[in-house]
Amino acid sequence: MTVSTFTRIICVCILAYACKSQPNSNNQAPNNSRVGGAFENPEFTYTKIPKVCATVDTSPGWKRNINRLHLTGTIYQSDGVTPAQGVVLYYYQTNEEGHYLHKPDEPRSMPPNENGQTHGYIRGWVVSDLNGRYDIYTIRPGVYPTRDAPAHIHATIIEPTINEYYIDDYVFDDDSLVTPSYVSKQELRCGSGILHLEKKDSVWEGKRNIVLGKNIPNYPSTKH
Repeated sequence: MTVSTFTRIICVCILAYACKSQPNSNNQAPNNSRVGGAFENPEFTYTKIPKVCATVDTSPGWKRNINRLHLTGTIYQSDGVTPAQGVVLYYYQTNEEGHYLHKPDEPRSMPPNENGQTHGYIRGWVVSDLNGRYDIYTIRPGVYPTRDAPAHIHATIIEPTINEYYIDDYVFDDDSLVTPSYVSKQELRCGSGILHLEKKDSVWEGKRNIVLGKNIPNYPSTKH
């Protein structure tokens, strides 16, 4: 089986599972037993999700050619050693001004719901390859105008057989808002999300490895 064929099968399986595990489903686990616990609007994870995810994703922000950012790393099984293939990582972020904007001309942009909530247009999905690797090409997000949190990229993990769960945000250690107090409050879900960036050929480079289930409440102990 080729890598592309395997990836296609995995993504179709994940998409099929996702359709059965939406928060409004009658089969949805109670929040106190749900893998990862509750979080805001998990159903947004699946809005406009492609039928086939790629191992490399380029967000609509990349073409702005402003503070370009390349994120990469390896997703590991819960043992922290074995690469995990076929795991989908969903991400979304603000633009460089700290806003989640809906752009109707961008195919993956999310229209606001009835409460005006949206993940904006700088968002995407990537699936880990046979070696557990993923690559995301995007831009550095801006800080919220309220400056009540560091600039960050939200991330959610979708495994084939359990519900989606969020992990620590991607943040950057050169951000003045990444203070000792902020660091001390991190849950370290699937490991630390605090990245050290280096600039190479006008692109910021950051690496984050992810360990499935690490510090995730109700994560099945039998998974490997």
